[in-house]
Amino acid sequence: MLIFMAGFRAPAQDTKSKPIASAPTTVIILRHAERLSDDKDTPLSEAGLVRAKALVPLLSAMKPDVVIISELQRTRQTVAPYLENTRLVPLVRSNEKCAELAAEILKNWRGKTVLVAWHRGPNIDLAKSLGAKDPFPQWGPNTYDRYWIITVKADGAVRLEEKVLPPVISMTSR
Repeated sequence: MLIFMAGFRAPAQDTKSKPIASAPTTVIILRHAERLSDDKDTPLSEAGLVRAKALVPLLSAMKPDVVIISELQRTRQTVAPYLENTRLVPLVRSNEKCAELAAEILKNWRGKTVLVAWHRGPNIDLAKSLGAKDPFPQWGPNTYDRYWIITVKADGAVRLEEKVLPPVISMTSR
């Protein structure tokens, strides 16, 4: 026997909690720390290792939901001190496939905070692929003290903000 209930409505949803789809997606693009040499897959220098440790409080405060690094060891070394205190395992993505990475971020981590430890040059390609517009702040070959916060709102509006990291002092520069 079927009973039709006129005027039946589904239970009211909790309007206090925001659906994830309406939350902005935050992408932090952080250049790797100082490198030892110009070799393609060079590790971090002593100053870079000091900077990587100094990043821990900042990254902890940002609470990324996912960490993405390139295939080059200096990006892994830059976030390694932060990752030691988390259960996060970094995802490795090619720094030559920025459009694919942006699409993955916007599909899989919409409404989340994503940390991308990246490189000078591909940072602009990634920002453009996320919808940010020119002009972009420029990072020179020795610029290691900057990072970008790109906010992608649910309506598609994109904002890029550049932040400056505090200086780091290595043991040899004292």
